[in-house]
Amino acid sequence: MTRTRSSRFIIAVLIAVLLMVPAAVASAQTGPAVPPPIAIKGPRLAPPAIPHSSVLDPYVIYNNLLVPPGLPAQSLEADAADGGRAQEKPGRGIRQTATGIGFGLLLYDTPNVCNNFDPGGDWASLTTNTDIWTDWFGGWAPFAIDNGYYQAKNVTFSRERSVGPGNTYVHAEKNMATAQHSAKIASNQPYAAGFGSPIIPVPEGFEGGKALVTVKYLIWDHDTGGGMGDGWDYDWASLGVKPGAAGDTAVYVNGYVRGEWAEMTNTIELGEAKDIMVLLQGHSPGAFNSNIYFDDVQIAFIDAQGNGAYLKDCKLAESVK
Repeated sequence: MTRTRSSRFIIAVLIAVLLMVPAAVASAQTGPAVPPPIAIKGPRLAPPAIPHSSVLDPYVIYNNLLVPPGLPAQSLEADAADGGRAQEKPGRGIRQTATGIGFGLLLYDTPNVCNNFDPGGDWASLTTNTDIWTDWFGGWAPFAIDNGYYQAKNVTFSRERSVGPGNTYVHAEKNMATAQHSAKIASNQPYAAGFGSPIIPVPEGFEGGKALVTVKYLIWDHDTGGGMGDGWDYDWASLGVKPGAAGDTAVYVNGYVRGEWAEMTNTIELGEAKDIMVLLQGHSPGAFNSNIYFDDVQIAFIDAQGNGAYLKDCKLAESVK
């Protein structure tokens, strides 16, 4: 990778945080006094993201984040959606069952994808000076809330080589061109964090229409059926789309399926927006073993007559199919 391209990735991180105003992460409900999220820039070595540092006392977490009013409504919805189902087997947070889009770790191929997180050369940890827990991909930049209860320093953003690729696993270090990946956000402490896309211009001819965004996601099922708190399935995924990347509004859908690959789809009205930004977010209000994976982003623009076209690449508007 050239120095120019490396610099472009770093600038993308800064752009993402500048555009992430409080309204854009309002659905996270991250406790008292939610400041704007901050850009996560690597390397993070003092302290490192792993092991976590300045971990919160469990009673502080419980009293402030796991009971109303601190407990997000989405956490209750996520817990209800899971229906108390525990891991398939102890330690197996991903069920070995077939669905329409995957089988266990493996995510099936999806057509019309504009970002599959695959090319190793687009992962910062393989090409720039960052650490493996502070990674980003091709301009999709990491951000997190940092308000005392939700500590950005304890969230990891990493290149996942097993969940998603499954049995097609290839070491990127051996072959960057054919290696497959997904993007992972994780922590054992409370967090609200995500990856923000580059600014995506609305292609000519689609102004005033709609944008349809789909992403595959997987939430690790940490419910072992054990003692108090173990069965609280309070973490969740969300997909936000901002009509007008520099605006103060994002439209969200939430994902509550856990233990297997699932899909979120978000359709927004573009109005007068000239561009959009996509936000892939993970949220957890507790000290859970929360791991949330994202892969295979699809973006389609639909014109006023109902005609649609997919992006080939999530950065280039001229690549509309």
